[in-house]
Amino acid sequence: MENTPSGAEVLKQLLQPVTVATDSKSALAGSVDVAAHSEDSKKQREHERKAEEAENEGKAHREMPPLLRRKQGLQALPDAELQSSVRLPYIGLLHRLARGMALTRRGAARGLAEHWGSLKYIQALQAGKGSLLWLSSEGRHIARHYKTLQSEELGQAFALVLAEHILRNRFPGYGVSIVHSDTALRAGWALTASERDTKDDKSASVGYRYRPHFLAEVWKPSQPSVIIPIACKGNHSGAGVSHEQLASCAAHVDGLHVGTWNQTPGLLFSTELPLDGPVTVTAAVVREA
Repeated sequence: MENTPSGAEVLKQLLQPVTVATDSKSALAGSVDVAAHSEDSKKQREHERKAEEAENEGKAHREMPPLLRRKQGLQALPDAELQSSVRLPYIGLLHRLARGMALTRRGAARGLAEHWGSLKYIQALQAGKGSLLWLSSEGRHIARHYKTLQSEELGQAFALVLAEHILRNRFPGYGVSIVHSDTALRAGWALTASERDTKDDKSASVGYRYRPHFLAEVWKPSQPSVIIPIACKGNHSGAGVSHEQLASCAAHVDGLHVGTWNQTPGLLFSTELPLDGPVTVTAAVVREA
């Protein structure tokens, strides 16, 4: 095929730096609050509709479950930690994605999972207008559940790269290690209902499925470590959906507290992968109380 790049051309593109647009404006927290209130209102109306139907049919109905517990105090990130755009090597993005996927039981072996995690997105993105990163023709023309998988996994990749960028700016001279939350929590964290091997062992579930997707450890020899939960999602829509995803992410980061209750900080990310615009990562932070 004439338009298919050679292996050498692909490798050269991987080594070139790319520019990722970011959004963390001061009005972000208000937009996320509006999205969270809208979601809660929607659930309230749906419950009332089902309760009315059950009453008309003479059936018992469940009480309204409590509203989601979301992390409060979302803030925009200062320019010193996250600028309006960030330059990074594309191969670094793929490497971070592969490492993030390696221990999530998505491959038959860790090495194969990392390898596949990199290769399947090797030509999904390209530099577009103004040198910002856009979905390539190959990245846009995907179908069915692969589109959802693409937004999820690329959302994780951009979030992890930017999380490390933010934390290194916030804690100069410190190391930053990021692991999937399941890797750290499985040894002592109760399984969710979907993860239980037997339906009879209901005691194995905490009944609360929200928890962070990743954990970052900021460390330095002879200094106490700081653990920061990270929640991240992706979409092929726009800012409105990103605000809804950040509201959901606020529930995920609130699912894990380290030490004293409600003293744990958090990082929230939503990556937009539109078909007709640049990739944009919307980010918010919850500072340590």
